Amino acid sequence: MKKLLLATLLAFVFAGVADAKPKKKTKKVKSRSAKTHQVYKAHKTPYSYYATGSYVLFDYDNQQFNDEHNRNQVRSIASITKMFTAITVINSSANLYEKLYIAGHNGGKVPRGTYVSRMDLLKAMVMNSDNLAAEVLANNHPGGFQQFLTDANTYNRNIGLVHTEIVDSSGLLPGNVSTASELVLFLNSIKNNPVIQDIGALRNFDLSVPKGKRTYHIKFHNTNPELYKYDNILISKTGFTNSAGRCVMMLVEKGSKVYALVVLGQPNVQRRSQIVAQLM
Repeated sequence: MKKLLLATLLAFVFAGVADAKPKKKTKKVKSRSAKTHQVYKAHKTPYSYYATGSYVLFDYDNQQFNDEHNRNQVRSIASITKMFTAITVINSSANLYEKLYIAGHNGGKVPRGTYVSRMDLLKAMVMNSDNLAAEVLANNHPGGFQQFLTDANTYNRNIGLVHTEIVDSSGLLPGNVSTASELVLFLNSIKNNPVIQDIGALRNFDLSVPKGKRTYHIKFHNTNPELYKYDNILISKTGFTNSAGRCVMMLVEKGSKVYALVVLGQPNVQRRSQIVAQLM
């Protein structure tokens, strides 16, 4: 009887010791299906080239937009402004081969203190987006800079651009604005101009400028990488400022048809090029 009581007592003691031991923590392992679900949720929204800015592809023959996004949104156009400067200078009937003294506040590759013709300044401005060339052209406009602005904006109103405003010659100021739709109208108004046709899609341009006993040799390259990918671009102008983003305006020929391709407000050159590729 005593042995039975002792065995029962020991059993209770060992049971208490076992309950007193801390339990080991077990890690919760997520199942493969749960991980897969998380990845799916993170990528369930498809990537879109067209999440920002605006773009158009316009068929001039059929007078219709083949593709468009935010085409009537008023946006800053950066150096696309320089094409407005170009047509304003050409329409002024000023001598395009008159040499102008190079001086101003803007940066550029055109050498200061030299004399360069309007035609060469037009090439440097349109092709290489030279800001100093744009400044010199506007300051030497017949009637001066203010007359340049008046003439540029009068031209815009005459061709029906009601949301387009030009406030400087280079496009550095955010007040230079337009819409993708109105840039289609603008391209149509300049596409048959012989000077624009000559300089609108130049890839390279070499300028030799004498200064004292030296001669400066400057190589200009087009700022539009698409010109080196496609051989059917007739007119081209890129633009970039922080307020405008990456922009491009092009006149493109496909077969016997001519199209306007405009892309505005993209975050980088790669995104802009992706949209151009889609539209092309």
